[in-house]
Amino acid sequence: MVAAFAPLTSGDPEQVGRYRLAGRLGQGGMGRVYLARSPSGRMVAVKVVRAALADDPGFRRRFVREVAAARRVSGFFTAAVVDAAPEGRPAWLATEYVPGLSLADALAKHGAWPEQAVRQLGAALAEALGAIHRAGVVHRDLKPSNVLLAADGPRVIDFGISVAAEDTLLTEAGVVIGTPGFIPPEQLRGEKTGPAADVFALGAVLAYTATGTGPFGNGAGHAVNYRVMHEEPDLGGLPSGLAEVAARCLAKNPDNRPAVPELLKELAQVPGHRPDGHFTEADWLPGPVADAIAHIQAAPLPDAAAPAQEERATLKLAPATAPPAAEPADASAAAPPAPSGPRRLARRRVLAGLAIAATLAIVTTTALLNDFGRGDDEKSPSTPKAKAKQLWSRPLDGKLTLGAVADGAVYLSSGDQGTLRALDARDGSRLWQRQAEGDDTSVVSASGGTLFYISGRALYAADADSGETRWKAKSILTSPATLDDAAYSVIVGFLLAQDLSTGKILWTYQLGAGAAEGDFAVAGSRAYAHGDQELFAVNTGTGKKQWTFEADSALITAPAAAGNTVYCGGRNGTLYAVDARTGQKVWQRGFSGKLWNPRIASGADTPVVADGVVYFENDAYVSAFDAGTGEPLWRHRQDTDEIDTLSVAAGAVYFTDETGTLYALDARSGRPKWQENLMTSSGQWRPYIVNGTVYFEDGDRLRAVSLVN
Repeated sequence: MVAAFAPLTSGDPEQVGRYRLAGRLGQGGMGRVYLARSPSGRMVAVKVVRAALADDPGFRRRFVREVAAARRVSGFFTAAVVDAAPEGRPAWLATEYVPGLSLADALAKHGAWPEQAVRQLGAALAEALGAIHRAGVVHRDLKPSNVLLAADGPRVIDFGISVAAEDTLLTEAGVVIGTPGFIPPEQLRGEKTGPAADVFALGAVLAYTATGTGPFGNGAGHAVNYRVMHEEPDLGGLPSGLAEVAARCLAKNPDNRPAVPELLKELAQVPGHRPDGHFTEADWLPGPVADAIAHIQAAPLPDAAAPAQEERATLKLAPATAPPAAEPADASAAAPPAPSGPRRLARRRVLAGLAIAATLAIVTTTALLNDFGRGDDEKSPSTPKAKAKQLWSRPLDGKLTLGAVADGAVYLSSGDQGTLRALDARDGSRLWQRQAEGDDTSVVSASGGTLFYISGRALYAADADSGETRWKAKSILTSPATLDDAAYSVIVGFLLAQDLSTGKILWTYQLGAGAAEGDFAVAGSRAYAHGDQELFAVNTGTGKKQWTFEADSALITAPAAAGNTVYCGGRNGTLYAVDARTGQKVWQRGFSGKLWNPRIASGADTPVVADGVVYFENDAYVSAFDAGTGEPLWRHRQDTDEIDTLSVAAGAVYFTDETGTLYALDARSGRPKWQENLMTSSGQWRPYIVNGTVYFEDGDRLRAVSLVN
């Protein structure tokens, strides 16, 4: 029997609000999702927003607004919001718990559906859209992954993308937000959209469910969007009656699409449909899908607040593929590596609204990886404490918080007070201080002599040496990086380049689903970023794609470029090495085994390349591979739930955990050198490690500690 949840670990809270946690359902860009019990014993899904993300004033405002919108939606076949504390610490949202799986997963695993099942699904989705529209909300991102299947009917989740995406740099530039193939023509033209946009998406979902592919085909997002605008949908694989319904939904003119009540009435006229909204697995789901859901539902539910040890299993390491013949490295092909800070958090900052309905169904058992290299996969032995040397300490007056460390400077901001301050990274002396333009100020990144910060609802670019504003633009939660005379960022599924001196958008490239802020790299003449399973190389001068590499599973880390190779980590634990010039696979290292379920695993961090070795952190494991061949050199397992902030300097590999402990491994052997808890007071541990020095907030002080003695 498989379970739809994973056990709690020692790092999880026991209670959120009035809900006692019982297990983990998953983890996403906004935070973790838990299975929990209400005081009366009802099971709910509780999404706890990451603390640092919730600390961003703009995010919190949007989250409050989206929760209010979600609470207005009620009716059959929507995932009801039952409780929330959008302004709490932590911020959280509770929805009904629905044991099931997504329509996208069901189609991928079990294939297309028969006509009657598609019609019953369509009737239920139409009823859900009616409830959403009556609440004054337009979904704007209905697609198979946003439909959750259960024995008593489907649930529509994830409404709110339009709220999260409003007033952004992309909409200002005329870029359309959404998923290619499900975006209606009027939205692609930049016109105002209403309920008819959701009808178009429903037609695409019906066609996808009946055939296993979208009515406008697959491929690059811009090509799919072109077919939506200028070509008729391919409905040849649908039964005639269903094809006629889908064709009317997919009409180019929104006025020619059926209204939701009309569509509901038409789709409901099939044997077995029950107008009272009651479904059973016997009369609406295809057999294999019903069986999969029955297994999930039959899994026993855990007792609340009973943390369990993670189940561990030995998995086999997949063999590396042979590399092609090496060529001389292009010295200009890689930009200087970015400093190591709270990187996982930065790359996981996706927009509020992309997952506002937090009902997840995940068939999982947590498992970890077998050993290789030095052959030692036991818990980390006790290691001596370091004699870390404090370089300086400065008071964090005026509610200042650490935002970035780059180019010999430390940058801080004070949130609602609007103060920006720069310190010398060597001794902590003040370089400059300015009052930001706007309020709710938060530093997001610094790169190439430019400081980027969010203030109000705008992104500001300032001279890093003086704090003087260069330009501002509408934006939300983006962390730009610079190379030469341009700034690059990923926002709402698009990679874009801006003129560094004016902020003018030079070009945009659509990455599609799976793209997350921070998941990109710029080196030489190419920018690298990924969508779901595709890694793209885009010419920095033209914005045109140079190549696409398709991985075996979803990509979840930022790429790392070194010489003629780009490295990127996948959700299933695989590390890929790709030729930066051609997009051909050089090698890959992955994990196999039926118990490995990456949707519950904590995830991976950006690979780090140093001295011909690539280091990869994945779910509390640190692995080292030969950068050219992929040969495993060593692997270290840390006895903790999650590690972060991987950095390499002076022959040592550094990483941290959530307790404020810093660990050092020998870079050649992977054996522990020392560990030390650097925090002397309570507070959030968000270190930045740059050139062998760690910078972090410790209570009401900012400290800099040298790790290289």
